[in-house]
Amino acid sequence: MIWIDPPYEVDKVSIISVEERVEKQARYIRQGAGAEHYAIINFVIEPCQGHIGFKNEALIQDDLRGNKEWEQLFPILICYIYDALKKFILYQYNERNLAIGNFMFKLMSLKIHPGDSKLMDFGIATHIGLREIFQNKEADE
Repeated sequence: MIWIDPPYEVDKVSIISVEERVEKQARYIRQGAGAEHYAIINFVIEPCQGHIGFKNEALIQDDLRGNKEWEQLFPILICYIYDALKKFILYQYNERNLAIGNFMFKLMSLKIHPGDSKLMDFGIATHIGLREIFQNKEADE
């Protein structure tokens, strides 16, 4: 479990969060690159009062075991998704004046296409999934 410090003072803002568990599959398919150029992540967002947390439960997919490149890239990929979560929170606050918080992000699984999936694609998929979850949320009063 990794805790994320929010970019705002918790006691001075109205925080936007989730009220119940949300399961999400987020996809990013690079335009013009064909159906094989994609990133798919499955994650869960759960309420977590007073904190923002990140937990990885994803394992490297079976068909990539023994693939040295992806076995080495997999921990970096997890860090990339964690960083995308932090950037999403920071962007929402700095650019949109929205304080996103009080939730746990659990990364459940990834679908990697060897040779075509890029780290950046998973960051974009993370942002897309979070945006879909939080776009219509109201701040807790």
